[in-house]
Amino acid sequence: MQQAYETSVTRTAILRLRAWARGLAEGSALVRWLTARPAVPADLWAGSAVIRAAGRARDALAAAWARLPGPLRALPGLAGRVTELLLLATALVVALVPFKRQVGPVPVSVEVVLLALLAAVWIVHWALRPEHPRREGPGLRTSATGLPATVFDPWFAGFLFVLVLSLVNARSLLEGLQTVARQASFFVLFYITVDTARRREGVYRLVDAILAGALLVGCIGLAQYVLGFDLSVSGLAGEEQIRGRIGSTQENPNFLSEYLILLIPVALARTLGTNRMAARVYYGAIVLVLLAAEFLTYTRGGWLGLAVAIAVFVLLVDVRYLLVAAGAGAVAVVAVPGMLERLTGLLDFSTGSGAFRLNLYRAALLMWSRSPWLGVGAGNYLEVYPDIIRDYPLLDLRFHTYSSHNAYLTVAAETGVLGLALFLVIILLALRVAFAGWRHAALREDRLLFLGGGCGMIAFLIQSLSNITFFHPRVVLYYWLLLALLLALYPAAGVDGAAGPDGGARGRDRGR
Repeated sequence: MQQAYETSVTRTAILRLRAWARGLAEGSALVRWLTARPAVPADLWAGSAVIRAAGRARDALAAAWARLPGPLRALPGLAGRVTELLLLATALVVALVPFKRQVGPVPVSVEVVLLALLAAVWIVHWALRPEHPRREGPGLRTSATGLPATVFDPWFAGFLFVLVLSLVNARSLLEGLQTVARQASFFVLFYITVDTARRREGVYRLVDAILAGALLVGCIGLAQYVLGFDLSVSGLAGEEQIRGRIGSTQENPNFLSEYLILLIPVALARTLGTNRMAARVYYGAIVLVLLAAEFLTYTRGGWLGLAVAIAVFVLLVDVRYLLVAAGAGAVAVVAVPGMLERLTGLLDFSTGSGAFRLNLYRAALLMWSRSPWLGVGAGNYLEVYPDIIRDYPLLDLRFHTYSSHNAYLTVAAETGVLGLALFLVIILLALRVAFAGWRHAALREDRLLFLGGGCGMIAFLIQSLSNITFFHPRVVLYYWLLLALLLALYPAAGVDGAAGPDGGARGRDRGR
C-alpha cells in the first residue's frame, strides 16, 4: 500500500513538472520568439550592383566551362567533393592539433591553413558549377548569385563593419586587422558549410566527425590526468585535494572546458536520437568520456553552463531523466577529488579566483567607458590594459596584461555598444535557429540534434561570462560550424513546414 502510494506521488510530481516545463515553453514571449520559424531571408547578396555583376560573370564563366572537354568539365564536381573532405578534416582535426607558428606578422595554425584551403577550393566549385542548388524556406534561401542567403547576413555584415570601424581607435592596427580577418574567416566557414551540407546525411556526417574528434580529445585528456603529465595548477591555490587540471590538446583547462560543454549536449542528442544499439553505445561512450574530461578541467564556469544546459535538455525531452541527471551530478561531486570544494567557492568574489576575476571585470568596464560607442578597437584589449592598471593601481594583478575573462565585456570594450548589440543579436538568432528547429522539425532524431545544439550554445554562452570563449579560435570555430550545420539541416528536417518523412505530423512528439 505504502509503495503504491509513493509510486503515485512520484508519477504525479513528474507529470506536474512536465506540465510546468511545457507551460513555460509555450507561455513565455521570449521562448515563443525563440521557437518560432525564422522568416525567409531577403536576398541581400543580389542587392549590390557589384555582387550582381560578379554573379553574371560567374554564370558566363560556368556556361563556358561546361562546354570544355570532359576531364576539365569534371573540375567543379571534383572541387565540390574536395570541399566536403576539407570540411570533414576541419571538423575532425582542428581540435586535435595544437599547431601554431608565427610567420612574420601572420599567425599560422591548423585552422588558418585548413580554412584557407577550404575557401580556395570552394570558390572554384561555386564559380564553375553549372547550376546552384535551390533552397528557400525559414532562415535560408539560395540567392540569385548562388550564395546562401540567411537570416544572419545583415547582422554578420554589420558586425564586421563595426569591427573595421572600431579600428579608428586602435593602437595596434595589425592586431585589429588580424581580429577582423579571423572573424571574417569564421563567417566564410559558416557560408561554405551551409552551401556544402545540403543533404541530411551530409550534416550528420559532419556532426559525427566533430564528435569523433571530441572523443579523441577527451581520451587524451583522461590519459593526461592518469599519467599526471602537464597538469595545470592555475587557479588552484589552497585546493590541495586536486592534483591538477587537464588541458588535453587545447593546452588550457578553460579552453578545453569551453570546447567540451558545447559538444556534450550534441553527443547526448545523438545518443538518444539513434535506434541502433551499437550507435547508442558509441555515442553514450562519447558522452561519458567528455563528461569525465569536463569534470577534470575543474572549470567552474563550464560546470555551471553544462548544468543549465543539461537541465534545459532534460526538461524539454523528458523530465523523467531529471533524476538521472541529478544522480549523475551527485556521483560526480563525490567521485571527483576536490569538486565539492571548487563548487562551494563558485560565487565567492571576496578571495581567490573570484576576487581576481572581479578586478578583471572592473578593468574591462573602465576600458569600455573610455570609448562607449566604438570601443578601443577590435583586437586591442591587451594593448590598452596596461593603461587601465597604470591609472587604477588598485586593480593591478601583477600581470603586464591580462584578458577580461568575460567575452561580452571584451566585445564591449573593443567594439563599444554598437558591436555588443550586434553580437547579442547574432547569438540570439543562433539560439532561435536551434530551438525553432527543435520545435518544428519532422523527425525525432533531427529535433534532438537541434535541441542538443541549442543547449550546447547555452552552456557556451554561460561560460562566456567567465572566459573569453569567442576569442579562442580553435574552440569558437566549432560554435560557428555547429550553427551552420543546424541551419543547413532546416530544409531536410522539414522546418519549413513542408510534408516530411513522417507524413507531416510535426511538432507533436517532443522527443519522448
